[in-house]
Amino acid sequence: MNLTIDIGNTHTKLGFFDGLELQSTQKFSSSETIPWQSIIDSYKIKHSILSKVGNDQSDLETLYKNTQCLKAHHQLQLPFTSDYDPFENLGIDRVVGLAAAAHLFSRENVLIIDAGTCITYDLVTANAHHIGGVISPGLMMRYQAMHRFTHQLPNLELKEPSSFPPTNTDEAMHHGVISSVVAEIKAFISRFETSIPTFRIILTGGDAGFLSKRVKNGILADENFIAIGLNLLLETNKS
Repeated sequence: MNLTIDIGNTHTKLGFFDGLELQSTQKFSSSETIPWQSIIDSYKIKHSILSKVGNDQSDLETLYKNTQCLKAHHQLQLPFTSDYDPFENLGIDRVVGLAAAAHLFSRENVLIIDAGTCITYDLVTANAHHIGGVISPGLMMRYQAMHRFTHQLPNLELKEPSSFPPTNTDEAMHHGVISSVVAEIKAFISRFETSIPTFRIILTGGDAGFLSKRVKNGILADENFIAIGLNLLLETNKS
């Protein structure tokens, strides 16, 4: 069994694969202690791959000691080329998403929108070439920014807004955050269409499910896309 570990800024997401088939997933908050040894024993993990953009868990050494653990990095065998300069500054989560798109949708242009702590947009061509991308604040980052950088705005959690126009501060903030992100996604899709008129759109990340029904039709929402990409890299780069 393969284990994929995606350590983000707010959550650590685990994927359990039998070959290329995703069997199940688990998610832990950044403050939780992950029972690595129990997971390894229960799922009979032989190989693992680690992608890290957030803080380390204190006991990752358990993974290295008890599995053949590969850390995702820019020198792995990758199924795409890139214009990003320098390439090492491209976030490893974005690298993994591009690898998944290039492998799963070969001969197609693909825009990967990863809606997590930040929202990233990356376009890879049918020739498996990454032509660039964009980074912007995610949903919760926008809520937190309004709270932290003002004296009176509350600290809110993501919530479906009420009818428009809003008539209180909480609803005004919900509409402002959610509507701005939806408008941004639509605008960047249109902007990328000026470079490449036709492409498949993949929406992934923790907020993919919430956002998918609010943006244009034809978007494939897959919260497990990064896990699938990690597993593909693991299978490709196993020693």
